Order: sequence, then structure tokens, then C-alpha cells
Amino acid sequence: MPYKAPGSGREGSAVFLVAPDGSILLQQRDDDVPPAGIGRWTPPGGGREPGESPLETARREFEEETGVRLQRLRYIETVTTAQVPDLLPSCLHLFVADDPVPRAAIEVREGLDFQYHHPSAFDALPMNPGTRQLLARFTASDAYRGTVGMLQPFRVGVGVIALDRWGRALLQLRDADLPPERFPGLWSIPGGLVEPDEPPDAAAFREFEEETGVLLDDLRLFRVYRASELPGSLTHVYHIYYGDPDVPEELIEVREGQAFRYWAPREVDALPLAGPAASVLRDFFASTHYRKLFH
Repeated sequence: MPYKAPGSGREGSAVFLVAPDGSILLQQRDDDVPPAGIGRWTPPGGGREPGESPLETARREFEEETGVRLQRLRYIETVTTAQVPDLLPSCLHLFVADDPVPRAAIEVREGLDFQYHHPSAFDALPMNPGTRQLLARFTASDAYRGTVGMLQPFRVGVGVIALDRWGRALLQLRDADLPPERFPGLWSIPGGLVEPDEPPDAAAFREFEEETGVLLDDLRLFRVYRASELPGSLTHVYHIYYGDPDVPEELIEVREGQAFRYWAPREVDALPLAGPAASVLRDFFASTHYRKLFH
């Protein structure tokens, strides 16, 4: 349980620090909270103090427990027993970080130990049920997959240019708390990373549905870019797909990012765009693929 003094009415924050191989830093606790008790493993974290924001709690607790001040903390979600039935606190704010923190740089200031553990090893570790449910929820999430993907030495991405009946492109306003190199608060093309052994077209369908709640019927390949063609690209290879599903804005769920909105070609140049998005959209709107649809 990621809490110093758990109780059903408490509120706090927990931190998932993710390593490039997908391992997550866990703390071995020295307090006795049944059923696993002393020696159980849990994400670092603790209770929120008066006047503290959840982010401030996460950063403070992690530093107090490990001696490391994280710089790349990102909010994921807030969970209660409605989402995680065996959670001991009533409200827990979850954060993810990808700071490069080797185990040798971590001090054991609280608890028995800190170690990186891969999800494949979780079943063999003593944990309380709430912690196990929390970790299962996180490792199944796009936040975990995306963090691991961005830490890989070679990344393949997909983008989806979805058009409405007027030829406007649906763009996503990225989260404001992303690391600086991931274009926080800028408009971008919906999409994400291709998972290992996943075909790019399947990744395009999956990512669009995960971000918008919309399952597309059809996509066509526009172009495959290499990183050398797109300054500032987050991937080494970028597959761009397009379609004209004409999904009304009010039917789009904002599952990732801050907002989704359609923009006409003449409006795009004035938008604050994520680096590669400007070049890709300019190429697409000038292409025969687009002209055949709307001219």
C-alpha cells in the first residue's frame, strides 16, 4: 500500500517511476499492514498535507523516501475504491515519471528497500490486494505503454488525419503537463506508438479509438516519414493515415489530451502546432490524396 499510515479516510499521491525496460520502482515496506504485512512491495507515495496539491505531495513524498527529486512527474488519474475495490485510502492521485534514476542513486530513507521490478515478476512479490490491483490497472494503461515506448531506442509511430465533410482535420490539444520535448499544450495529430509486433495500420485504429472513443471503419495510408524528414519528431518512423469519417465533435470523447477540434486548412497555419504536425498537415493538404476527396 503506497501509504505511510493508511486509513479509509485518507487522501494522497503515489508515483510510478518507469525504467526503459518497463520495470517500475517499488518500495519494500517495514510497517505491518495486513494481509501481506511487513516486507510487502508498493509504489512510493504518501499522505497529502494541508495546503498541498497532489503533485506537490507526490514530489515531496518521493524525495523524502528516496533522496531523489523527480523532474518529469505527470498526472495520470485519481482513483477511489470504485475503481480499485481493495484500495485502502479513499482517494489516491497517481503520477508517472520517466526520470533516468539508477538504483544506485536511490537512498533507502524509509522502508526496507527500493528496487525496480518488471510486471512479469509482480505475481511472486508480496503485495496487498489494493496495490496489486493498482499496478495491474497502471500496466494495462496507455500511460504505461506510452511511457515505456518513449524510452525505447527505436520508436515507430502512427498518426491519423480524420476529416469531416467540410475537409477539416481533427486535431488533439496535448496535455499541458507533458515533458517539454513532447510538445505540451500544443495541437497535434491524434496517434501514438506502435507496439511490438503490431502492424502500423492496426496501431492507427487502436490509438484513435483509445484517444477519442471512436472506432473507425476505414483508413488509408498517406505517407511514411523518417525522422530525418521531420525535425523534432518523437519517432524514428512515422506512419500517417487518413480518412473522412465525419464524426461530429460532440460524439468525440476526450480520453487523452485536453480537447479535440476540427480545423480547416486555412486555420492550421495560425495554430500552435507540435513540431512535426505542421509539416505533415502542410504536406497532406497539398497532396492529391486530399484534393481527390474535397476538390
